[in-house]
Amino acid sequence: MEWLKTLSGRWNSNIAIDHLLPGGLLGTVEFIYGKDLNSIYVRNANLTEPARYLKDGRPYYTDASGNNRLNTFVPVDGDTIGFFGGVYVIDNSDEGYHYSGAIQLRKQFDFGLQTGLAYAYQEAKSLLKSTEIASVLFAENPVQGDPNKPELSYSEFGMRHRITGNAIYTHVWNDNFTSHFGLFFEVSEGNKFAGAGGNRYSFVYAGDVNGDGQTGNDLIYIPESQEDINLVPYEDEGGQTISPEDQWSKLNAFIEQDDYLKEHRGEIAERFGAVNPWWWNIDFRFMQDFAFLLGGMRHTFQLSVDILNLPNMINDEWGVRKIASSAATNPLELVGFDEDGEPNFNYKGATTTTYVDDPGVNSRWQMQIGLRYFFQ
Repeated sequence: MEWLKTLSGRWNSNIAIDHLLPGGLLGTVEFIYGKDLNSIYVRNANLTEPARYLKDGRPYYTDASGNNRLNTFVPVDGDTIGFFGGVYVIDNSDEGYHYSGAIQLRKQFDFGLQTGLAYAYQEAKSLLKSTEIASVLFAENPVQGDPNKPELSYSEFGMRHRITGNAIYTHVWNDNFTSHFGLFFEVSEGNKFAGAGGNRYSFVYAGDVNGDGQTGNDLIYIPESQEDINLVPYEDEGGQTISPEDQWSKLNAFIEQDDYLKEHRGEIAERFGAVNPWWWNIDFRFMQDFAFLLGGMRHTFQLSVDILNLPNMINDEWGVRKIASSAATNPLELVGFDEDGEPNFNYKGATTTTYVDDPGVNSRWQMQIGLRYFFQ
């Protein structure tokens, strides 16, 4: 069941200055700020108060009878019929914000060369990850504590650091033939939005650690030592028993190889607190204009050839981006609770490193050919 309470709203401000600098440089400075005035978040109105609290400080919602709902069945004329699950209310908050700043330099030379160089920085924080359905917003939103009061944390989209540059050279052979050559490069932290997912990621447990009825959305506690986590033995596929000590040795090595995990030991991970690695890209464009006069009009055909991710065409090891693997972002499996009500885990070490090669199109070179016709 989903209820919509109110609509969302945001304040946005933008200021930019262009100024002609010595040497014919055109400089631009821009700053953008946005503040949520009435943004949305989702809460489950049918979730009980916490039954207790875990050692890491997060609330636990399932009581001794296995219930975490205020209402279990739908009452109709004195009878109870039908299962009563979540009641998802889209509520409002003013906590989110974003800001970005950019500096750009451009110069045009007399011999047909245009160049540009820019740097941009961005930070955005919100209460929710991005999706479409209210129940999914609640179920998939990574939380540190109370899922009905999600913490303000990073947006999964938007590159924090981004450097771009371009150089375009135009050569006029005669009145009928003109050639254009362009190089465009980009260096950025994270990964580019490509229809799903962003440049940030979260470390979550496999299982329902806080007992709210949702799995895979509880952010992990990053242990400082083996005493901070209950690891229990398990049998691997070969029938060998893997001890807690062996699991801790591998888990500790995994934490140490990841900058975010290593720097946040003793804390519950942040939603989208970790960022995918830096990447770089160079694109090339060639355009050839063929013009002629006919019937008192000038007709131009323009042939274009674009090579995206040019370095990957030259060497298949270049231009390949890295992203956090799903095995790395779900490192710990919940396997039950001990006699004190604390969660027991297995670390099966499906991967020893956080990042893997991105198999998507952004890691591959692509070519496109176009033809345009102009008349005037």
